[in-house]
Amino acid sequence: MVALPLSCAKINFEGETNMRHLITPLIICAALYGVACNPAAPTENTSAPTNSTNATSTTTNAPATTATPTTGVPPISSAHGGDTAAPAAPASANEKPEGVDTAALDAKIAKAEAKAKAPNATESDRLAAAAAYKERADIYMNAGRPNLYKFALGDYRRVLRYQPNNEDAQKNIDMLISIYHQLNKPVPTNGLEQ
Repeated sequence: MVALPLSCAKINFEGETNMRHLITPLIICAALYGVACNPAAPTENTSAPTNSTNATSTTTNAPATTATPTTGVPPISSAHGGDTAAPAAPASANEKPEGVDTAALDAKIAKAEAKAKAPNATESDRLAAAAAYKERADIYMNAGRPNLYKFALGDYRRVLRYQPNNEDAQKNIDMLISIYHQLNKPVPTNGLEQ
């Protein structure tokens, strides 16, 4: 063996210390990664049992992603484009769209609808109600705001109630339904009520 001068031994010792400073963080990061990203990590069931004689807690090896969601929280798959979204609540008759002033059309629709629903209503009364609904639906549709599309859809459906052969209303209904499908959103049901 060859004896090294003391100065060489010191350099060698400092080199080992510097190497330890480089390797230690890498080992710690690898260990943390292994613990955090292990899909088969045991999860502990901490829910209290309903039977008082069985008071032990169980441990399962199920992945955390298969846990059942709590009430009010959507399933995990819906956040990733799954088709588990709940149906949209219909726009109620008293729900008003914001940002669009349709007060004059609302009054016109109320008057035309009252005439169209009268027992002695004529075809022109039904066509007037359909035209009033279509006018308001066009305003909602052409506003370019997706939050108004449900109101347009409801009014176009009401147009077809009074004028079943209105091709423009049917074309716009089909287009709005297509938009909702492209956005992966449920199609509103307003306008389907009788």
